[in-house]
Amino acid sequence: MARFHRLVIFTTAAMCLVISACSQSDSAPSAVSTSAGSDLYLAPTNLGQLQPGDLIRSQIFETTSTFTGFKVLYASRSVSNKPVAVSGMVWVPNAPTQGNPLVSYAHGTTGIADECAPTKSNAPGETGLIANILVEKGYIFAATDYEGLGTPGVHPYIVGQSEARSMLDIIRAARQLTESSGQSVLWGHSQGGGAALMAAEVAPTYAPDTKVIGAIGGAPVVELDKLARVFSATDSFGFMFMVAAGFKAAYSDIDLSKIFTPKGLDMVKLAETTCTDAITSARGTDVSTYLVNDSVNDSVNNSLSSEPLLTHLRDNTPGNVPTKIPVFVYHGDADELIPANTSLDYLKRTCTTGGYNVERKTYAGATHISVLFSASSDIQSWIANRFSGAAPTPTPCT
Repeated sequence: MARFHRLVIFTTAAMCLVISACSQSDSAPSAVSTSAGSDLYLAPTNLGQLQPGDLIRSQIFETTSTFTGFKVLYASRSVSNKPVAVSGMVWVPNAPTQGNPLVSYAHGTTGIADECAPTKSNAPGETGLIANILVEKGYIFAATDYEGLGTPGVHPYIVGQSEARSMLDIIRAARQLTESSGQSVLWGHSQGGGAALMAAEVAPTYAPDTKVIGAIGGAPVVELDKLARVFSATDSFGFMFMVAAGFKAAYSDIDLSKIFTPKGLDMVKLAETTCTDAITSARGTDVSTYLVNDSVNDSVNNSLSSEPLLTHLRDNTPGNVPTKIPVFVYHGDADELIPANTSLDYLKRTCTTGGYNVERKTYAGATHISVLFSASSDIQSWIANRFSGAAPTPTPCT
């Protein structure tokens, strides 16, 4: 059984409240099997000849009177432009609305090990619950596992360039299932929030054919060069071992032995092979014992702020590449994991960079998970407005 972080469990509970989709009805999804079969995740021998977004294979995993759910494997590209196979899920309504509007969703943190992938869990969790309500509205719903999560290789955790490509290429794959083309909106929460914001910047050049018209970043992981301070302050420093493993997987020039002590390197290995153990094991311990340079709150002496890691973190921080795709950011002002001021810093960054249209809204008393409930109505209205062609709210730059 997959071992999921409490965030996912809480997210599931929160979404039951948000969308009222946990009660039984004639159109409720049928039971999801624990596995789609190991063959789903095997990359084909001709992977290098495939184009990003090419659908490799699909398997039906649930059917109802109103939609069909598929687990899919599709082609994508790593940060180094290496061909990779990525898994995910696609829900297709039996009667989609005109134009076949599509929402591509990026999930929150589940871990790095393959068993942590939503497609390999006992149920799709937050992704399935969100899909249930949006597909009922006539949207095609696609949700990536991300590169290396479920499929071979280490998952490049919060490497935005990789996650963005996974989000965009599953749109292409989903279109092949439906034999249609149309506009799409990106949405992600937490880890996925940062992925969606990065995908909004990547889409116009990497995948203009996906016709992205909006992106939503919920409680997003942004301002990556400040993560060490954020996670040490929130008693969640264990996330940094996942960050290190993910960035090392994406960038071969990173030498983790110059960043972490032997104790820290052991935790990185633990992060690569489990879902949440590195996070829980580090909680309440002296984080300085894991770092070569042990001043966590000192950006000069902190090894997590050393090169080339620092440059890679900044290159994967959204807000530096202008995009015409409208953005909506929601954040709880009581977020205990990703403080709300980080998304405010993102907004300020976009204002300094220029060329953005960002609407940011905070919700009083909302936590990292409960903000899904607080923002639910605004999220659904914002998505509907994009597909209806309504003008977005201008960026409130001062």
